[in-house]
Amino acid sequence: MTFRILLALIALPTLAVSEENFIPDIAANVTRPWPGKDFWSNPAEDWMVSKGRIENAFSGGNRNVVLLTASINESKAPFNVRVHLDQVSFELFGEGFVGLQVGLRGSNPDFREAAVDGTGFPVGIDFSGKPFIGSIQADQAPLPLPLLGLVLELKGEPADGDLYHLSLLVQDATGKILRSIATEVHQSWLTGLISLTSSTRPAPLVDLASARPSKVPPLARDREGEGRFAFSKLVLTGGKFTRHPERAFGPVQWVTHTFDNDGTLCLLAQAATFSRNEKLEAELHLPGREPQFATLDPISRSARFRVIRLDPTKELTYEVKLAGESFKGTIRGTPRDRPITIASLTGNHSTEGSGLPDPTIIANVSAHAPDFISFHGGQIDENTGGYGQIYDHRPGDRALICYLRKYALHGWAWRELLRSTPSVTLPGDRDVFHQKLWGANGMRSDITNGYGAQAEDSGGYKMSVEFVNAVHRTQTGNLPDPADPAPCASGISVYFTRHAWGPLDFLILSDHQFKSAPKPLLPAARITKGWPLASDWNAATDATVEDASLLGTRQEAFVDRWTKSPAKGSKFRIALSQHPFLALRTFPAELQSDELLTETQTSTADDEAKADFVANAWPSAPRAKTLDLLASVSAFHLCGGPFPAATGRYSKPDGSLACWWANAAPSIPAPAIRWAPAKSSKGNARDAFGHPFELDAVANSASGYLITRWEPGTGEVRIENWPAKASPQQAAPDNRPFEGWPVTISGKSQD
Repeated sequence: MTFRILLALIALPTLAVSEENFIPDIAANVTRPWPGKDFWSNPAEDWMVSKGRIENAFSGGNRNVVLLTASINESKAPFNVRVHLDQVSFELFGEGFVGLQVGLRGSNPDFREAAVDGTGFPVGIDFSGKPFIGSIQADQAPLPLPLLGLVLELKGEPADGDLYHLSLLVQDATGKILRSIATEVHQSWLTGLISLTSSTRPAPLVDLASARPSKVPPLARDREGEGRFAFSKLVLTGGKFTRHPERAFGPVQWVTHTFDNDGTLCLLAQAATFSRNEKLEAELHLPGREPQFATLDPISRSARFRVIRLDPTKELTYEVKLAGESFKGTIRGTPRDRPITIASLTGNHSTEGSGLPDPTIIANVSAHAPDFISFHGGQIDENTGGYGQIYDHRPGDRALICYLRKYALHGWAWRELLRSTPSVTLPGDRDVFHQKLWGANGMRSDITNGYGAQAEDSGGYKMSVEFVNAVHRTQTGNLPDPADPAPCASGISVYFTRHAWGPLDFLILSDHQFKSAPKPLLPAARITKGWPLASDWNAATDATVEDASLLGTRQEAFVDRWTKSPAKGSKFRIALSQHPFLALRTFPAELQSDELLTETQTSTADDEAKADFVANAWPSAPRAKTLDLLASVSAFHLCGGPFPAATGRYSKPDGSLACWWANAAPSIPAPAIRWAPAKSSKGNARDAFGHPFELDAVANSASGYLITRWEPGTGEVRIENWPAKASPQQAAPDNRPFEGWPVTISGKSQD
């Protein structure tokens, strides 16, 4: 999809509400986490819909459900919002409130940013029973508690100059006015989204009579206090509301797919968080084929389709139907005898605050018109969407919904490009709620001392088998079937496989699932959070361990088979993984880990290579075996991870050159993510484990994305690491890649 098409989709027409009522669709006759396509919940795990009411099931600060499909526009017209509310908690604890937030806006104009992290001003009833608008409280007796059977009605009327007259009426079910409050508000506060809000934390003080400042303080999000409410019968009226039906999100949230040279389509439809008990079936419609049916997986909330014997040379339209709605897209024919562009990314390139992937980088990637996209881990992190993470080694829905909400931000941001572009997504450490992962063949982490660094250093997975399998399903369910499908002994699924697409023969690796944890095997190193803290310990000489695993015996056997059986007609052999087979990190010599790095420690004069055990530089013996196999077929390695954007060539222990690799730029421009340019920005280098390599280009402390262009006619590969803010369609100097790129590899130089 081109950049222009992406902009056209964002600029779909809108509808005025006028004097007709707009009644958003709150799901009736079901009990489930998802309130319906008109809404976005913050956080989703704290909300449910039951009997036509949206109910706050768990308390905390700024729990809210945002209306997506209508917004307050800039016209000077009257408006009215009505909603019924009932207290669910037996008692209220905290200095919170219940009601609405009005004029929610984010750090950029994207409505999704406003839905996830927007700020505005609150109106409603505080926990003492007093109605309020912003910081203005009614000077009258509080309402009796509990707050049951009430109707809030917010009315806005244009006033003189730049002001609006706002009034808040609290009524009973018969329409009798129990309390009221009115004030004047500067009209600049009255654009944006609205939300239903139940918060155990108080609203910040705001001056509504003055123009809205550039930054409005957010409500605190702490999980404390007690104050749960249910909302129903939301009605909006007035010309100051604009309808946005195109902003609905769900039931199918987005679709990913792969389509191979044999005509096998693997398509995954990611759905909203329906109840586990809802028995739903998705349909896939393709031209000239009978509809295909797939039961919605109740845990991952996804539907996987595998269709064989399609014509791989032809473009196909598709339609996925679910719960009375549909999602449409295009399956491109596999490329034949033409250059191919792959876009590769690592980490969640998020805007400040929300964790929503930055629309700028998505537009810039789209400007390259990629034929294929690869995501190399970190599609989410602990800050994605706010509200933290829920850790639990037991099966259960709250942790899963927490993950699904965060991962939905990735899909929500990328779905227009993914709608018709094949892709591979590799789950990284953060995606399974780890900071660092040594999967140890699927064993369970030791959580005796909690879910922090000690658990991760012990090896294995902190979260339940059910949770990890849901992550694998949602991120890799569009891949071809696993090469060796048996799960790990613990029951955790595998996804390593191959994918032959046009002249490209992909080896898709799971490079952390089977990897041994270094801490139990190297006690003398005093490893903490993957860093050896013992000052007298040398990773280049002391890190050898018998039988330590990198890819695991099953996956190593598969790599061997892949090298010996090239796909028919393939011109390029490409390995995809999360991390490089190098520890591509340097920082000041006096530091043993990156925990103490600060913004001021950006000088690289005394940097030295550091033994980062999260990288695939260790263990050395299986690393060497894997690289020998990849080098035997001149494979190219595309990877990512918490390492600087870089391009180079692996070397064998004797110094002879092996295969090429390219590392996608990281998600954030952190000063800790660097390879000392003062020492070896180009040419021969050696990491802390003693592995030699050739470095052709590196971009330190910079976020961005990787573009590779593959020319099957000549065998040439062109590699470009681009800044996040840059693309060919931007004005100079933001119309070129990082300094040092492009790096061009001729067909002969890969041998």
